[in-house]
Amino acid sequence: MQTVTYGDITVNQIELMQHAIGFSKNKVTGTKHRVMHAFRNHFCDNIVYEWEILVEKGLAKRGKADKDGIVYYSLTLEGFKFLGDLCGMRIIEID
Repeated sequence: MQTVTYGDITVNQIELMQHAIGFSKNKVTGTKHRVMHAFRNHFCDNIVYEWEILVEKGLAKRGKADKDGIVYYSLTLEGFKFLGDLCGMRIIEID
């Protein structure tokens, strides 16, 4: 098994990723094969340095800023996999 590393990801960045997908331990199902169904995949704010690092690493993507400077960030498939591996579960995005 190949280990994928992303350099220094901070606890704050992990918490931002979890917040973006609505992570909650109560939404995790299964015991042997743990799964969480993410009911959203966005985080909106002004440009956030922590998110920009995740974008550079390919774990998130940035939408265009609106007229007020608000930007929507979302996890990429790679971001979902990274966060799932870190949390010991498979995270599935609900469309």
